[in-house]
This record gives sequence, C-alpha cells and structure tokens, in this order.
Amino acid sequence: EGTYAPGSVFKLVLAAGVLEEKKIDEKTLFEDTGILKAGPLTFGNWYFLQYGKTDGMVNVVKAIRRSNDIFFYKTGNLLTPTKIKVWAETLVYGKSTGIGFEEADGLIPSEFWKLDSLKDRWYLGDTYNLSIGQGYLIVTPLQVTQATSVFANGGYLCHPELLKVKSPASP
Repeated sequence: EGTYAPGSVFKLVLAAGVLEEKKIDEKTLFEDTGILKAGPLTFGNWYFLQYGKTDGMVNVVKAIRRSNDIFFYKTGNLLTPTKIKVWAETLVYGKSTGIGFEEADGLIPSEFWKLDSLKDRWYLGDTYNLSIGQGYLIVTPLQVTQATSVFANGGYLCHPELLKVKSPASP
C-alpha cells in the first residue's frame, strides 16, 4: 500500500488535539489574514492564494468547513509538533492497521526525527506544513479511513477487517 501526504483531512487531527488539550474552545476565533510569515517564508490560505479573499474571523467549525489553512497553522503552533504527533498516533496514523496484508507504517515527523534523519532542526514552517497535512507527513489511505471513522461514528475507533465474500455465481 502506498503512502501519501494526507492534506486537509489531517486537519481533523489538529481540531481534535487542540480542543482536547484545551488550547482553544468552540468559541475561539482566529483572523484569517490570508498569509502568515515564518521567517523569510510565507504560508497562505488556499482561498486567499486562489481567489485573493479571506474568511474573516474563524472558529474551529468554520475552519473545518472552509478548510482554513490560517486557522490550522495557528492551532498547530499552539498544539506543538510533539502534541500533533501524539494526537496523530492516537488516531492510528503512523502505524500499520493490522488488517492482514503488507502495509506501510507511514511517518509522523517530529523534531527528533528531522534532526536524526535529515540533520536539520525543526522550523515553524515545518509545524505549519504538518498542521495542514503536508511536509514530511506520509500516511496510507487505510489510515485515513480508520482515523476519519472516529469522527463519522460518534468517537469510536474502528479497526478494519477483511471479509471473504463469494460472488453469487460461485459454487
């Protein structure tokens, strides 16, 4: 099974983590300014980059609904890369599902991983990229399915299983 950057679906990890860690609540607002700076780099919200518009004041519900990058950059910084990794692993990212066939673990990057593997320190931009499901983060489609099932079924983590089904034409 292949590994990919999950993109915006990973924002659910940030939302869950930042709410559970009580860094924000459902009323917390951040202003979508269109662009954030991290040293010499700029990180834009997709809506601003594509249409030149911002979403104004954004709470977690609007941030999820609009997939607002600025909100998740800011909450990722509040949550920290260490806690993002903890919440990603809680939602089963970064390890095989145990479904019964060969599958990749993926990678939830950390400050230690980057220093050890790439011999470079972690930057704020790395946190921003991780916060929107980009950068060094790689996961499998099955991990995405398993993690998002938590949000779709009232908070239960489901473990995938394979079923052998005979076609109606088979004896």
